[in-house]
Amino acid sequence: MKFGAHEVMEVSELLTEKMNLINHLAMYEQEAQDEQLRSTIRRHLDAAVQMYDLMVAYTHDYSARNGMQPPYPQPDANLERLRYGLRNPQPMAPQRTGRFNDMMIQTALLTMHKASAISHTQRGLEITDPNLRQMVLNGAITCYNQAYETFLLMNQQGTYQVPTIHDHTAKTMLHSYMPMNNQGLMMEEHMGAAGMQGLTPRTQGMPSNMPQQMNMNGQYMNQ
Repeated sequence: MKFGAHEVMEVSELLTEKMNLINHLAMYEQEAQDEQLRSTIRRHLDAAVQMYDLMVAYTHDYSARNGMQPPYPQPDANLERLRYGLRNPQPMAPQRTGRFNDMMIQTALLTMHKASAISHTQRGLEITDPNLRQMVLNGAITCYNQAYETFLLMNQQGTYQVPTIHDHTAKTMLHSYMPMNNQGLMMEEHMGAAGMQGLTPRTQGMPSNMPQQMNMNGQYMNQ
């Protein structure tokens, strides 16, 4: 085998994680009550089995690269249907006994996919073989998109609520960044409007030939 020692260890860890993921998904599919949740888990389980089998096959035979599958596609998200803000979130606490309910399963599913996306990305950076590297990258994208699909389901059902900040605060923070290509034009427009409001009788009486400099508040200062 033409694998380096480091990537052999990383792939071994990934395959162990995938086995654990498959075992948990199979259990969650049996425990889930909501049909939409069960259908989501079933799709994720089928994808996990395909990726596990492909990686195992490639470590046995290089020709298995011909059966490489594309990553799980990003789900369609209707921006109008995304729900922002908190709406009386239910209190939560861990429990030591009892069965998994759907909210527990959704949370576990989301947490697993997020952790798996991070794990694939970190481990893939240490892999030398280009085909194996692509498999791991596809795995990271798959987990990334499955996590988002899980979030969309939870958000739709109200079990994942998205806190927000004031719109003016968000705009003030994000709109302070200017693009480099037309930075001069945008700064000129912004500072020009502020400078007109910042004129004082003192600045209006300055000689026209006196050099002036504008400060960050849009006011002119003597050099």
